[in-house]
This record gives sequence, C-alpha cells and structure tokens, in this order.
Amino acid sequence: MYITLKSIKRNLGLFNLEFEDLILGGTFVLIFTILFLLKFYTVAIVVIAFGALSLVPMDYSKCNRMYKLFILFVKYLFKNRNYYYYK
Repeated sequence: MYITLKSIKRNLGLFNLEFEDLILGGTFVLIFTILFLLKFYTVAIVVIAFGALSLVPMDYSKCNRMYKLFILFVKYLFKNRNYYYYK
C-alpha cells in the first residue's frame, strides 16, 4: 500500500498560490510602485504587465506558472555549448 501526497510544496489555498509566487508578485509590485513614483509611467506599466504575465498559470492541475518557463528559457539561452567539427 502506497501513500501519495498531492504536493510537497506549501500551498496557500487561494488560486493554488505558493509562497514563491507571493514573493515574485510582491517584488514586481514594489518595482512598479518605485517606478510610478519616479514618473517613469511607461516602464512601470511594462514591469507590472510582465509581472502579471509571469504569474499566469500554464496548467491548473500542477500549478506551473509562466515565470518557471521564463527561467528555463533563459537557462537554455545562456548555457555553455561546445561544438565539435570534424573534417
């Protein structure tokens, strides 16, 4: 008999939010507030739009967010590549 767990991560219960999601969202709100108070309105709107896009869930059953996809894409772009050419 096996005992299975739904998830080992801490789930906050509201829209399947995790603690990491709240930290990321809070960071974007803080940056937005600072830029808005410094009268960089266009940059502030772009930052909050990127923050909202990064918190969109990709799959409701697994709680995967877009920022995890962004992180994987950046890791793929900047990974070390070794090319070998043979004559």
